[in-house]
Amino acid sequence: MSRWRTQPRENQALADLRLSTPARVGIGRAGLRPGTQSWLKFRQDHAMAKDAVDSEFSESLLGYVREQNFELVQTNASSKLDFIAYPPKGKQTNLDTLKKLKSTCASNLDVQIVICDGLSSQAIEDNLRDILPMIIDGFKLEGISHGVPIVVKYGRVAVADQISHALGMRLALNLIGERPGLSTPGSMSAYLTYNPSPETISSDRTVVSNIHALGTLPVEAGAHIVQLAKRILTLKMSGVKLQQSVN
Repeated sequence: MSRWRTQPRENQALADLRLSTPARVGIGRAGLRPGTQSWLKFRQDHAMAKDAVDSEFSESLLGYVREQNFELVQTNASSKLDFIAYPPKGKQTNLDTLKKLKSTCASNLDVQIVICDGLSSQAIEDNLRDILPMIIDGFKLEGISHGVPIVVKYGRVAVADQISHALGMRLALNLIGERPGLSTPGSMSAYLTYNPSPETISSDRTVVSNIHALGTLPVEAGAHIVQLAKRILTLKMSGVKLQQSVN
């Protein structure tokens, strides 16, 4: 075989591995570079990831939000570019918005559901309609009270803590678009924070990640999130403390 063209030896184990993951395994090379087809697929996946980061909520999604009578607000970021260039702006909304939410939303309940575009609004587009009914129905069955979901444009994880704290909620649940990988532009995460406040740090949060069609299915993730929320409310802890309670 030419030293300029190197392919892994084909066998059943390699074929099974390729079927089990979207990762680039056993693609071979041409000299020091990937082959043409592998390179083109990489460029395609990279473009999809970039599009996911640049994307914003579609009119279809916003129509669904209006139909469901969800609250729709925006962080201190003025645009998607502003949100990407200055991350702290996506962590908070302004005082006027908080004042409005306090006047229109229920407070002092168990859970506040916050839905953020994050770094992939596509993840919300792809998964929200499946995961949210499962969560809401599950909360009803478990006797867990919650406020009307709040949808946040240009939102990062911490904005759910700010909003939930302002409304006096015991648990913040943030459904947010993940930073896209080269094979998962539409992956969602769920962050759960007990007793959210301005002092909340990353280790206070429990996360369920990789919610998408090729990962944890949104319906399955919704059922898991309900049980996780129930456990957090019972033990009155989340994040590292919750993990330590298992060990």
